[in-house]
Amino acid sequence: MRSYGFLIPFLLAGCVTTPVVSDFNGSSVKLVESFGSAKPTEATVAEASRICGKVGKKAEAASARSLPNYDMEYLFLCL
Repeated sequence: MRSYGFLIPFLLAGCVTTPVVSDFNGSSVKLVESFGSAKPTEATVAEASRICGKVGKKAEAASARSLPNYDMEYLFLCL
């Protein structure tokens, strides 16, 4: 029987993750992305724009921080 465990990192690298809103207060929104990098993906920026748009504002990226389990949290200001 063959073991294909060595393929798991390659399969995970191709996964597209959906950004998750972790906090929103009308003035800012935080989004968490699995396996993220220092720069948010287009999907994360689009989600921040959608959320800030609900209160008539535009999203502007402010910061990013690394979380456990290879997650990244992005802070967007709603201006």
